[in-house]
Amino acid sequence: MKYPLDRICIKSGVYCPYCQQKIESEVVEKSELEVLRALVELEDKLKFLKKGEYVKSITLNDEVYVFVKDDFDLSELNTLEHELSKELHRKVRVIEYVPDTRRLVERIMYPASIISINRVWLPNGTEIMNIRISRRDRKHLTPSKEQIEALIEKISGVKTRIVFD
Repeated sequence: MKYPLDRICIKSGVYCPYCQQKIESEVVEKSELEVLRALVELEDKLKFLKKGEYVKSITLNDEVYVFVKDDFDLSELNTLEHELSKELHRKVRVIEYVPDTRRLVERIMYPASIISINRVWLPNGTEIMNIRISRRDRKHLTPSKEQIEALIEKISGVKTRIVFD
């Protein structure tokens, strides 16, 4: 798996100047280091990890969302979720990262179905992404609406609002 830091630095916990600079500039947050270490340790056990690329991990209320790139099967993602949960002693959700915002939001909110995604530009120059979801799918949102909004905001960089229609 490709990582934003050197594999040796992740394993040892002692960071070279290049990796230390990435941590200090928050390209890689300190909360991600535990997930990176767990992924490196799991690479020997789960051979399919070698083909992937780590993008980011976000921790919200004791639940970890890990974003990875490249073509993983659904069974591989489920296996990775299970193994990471055992390793980190927390609930983990692994989501395949795609650059298309709509497809990424659909993967984050699965199994809830999205009616529409609109972008609203305000006069002060800020942008808000409105995500419309059917009322009947409200029960499918396992974390709270606010948690999902914060997660999408962190990964996409756009303020997010979820509306139930």
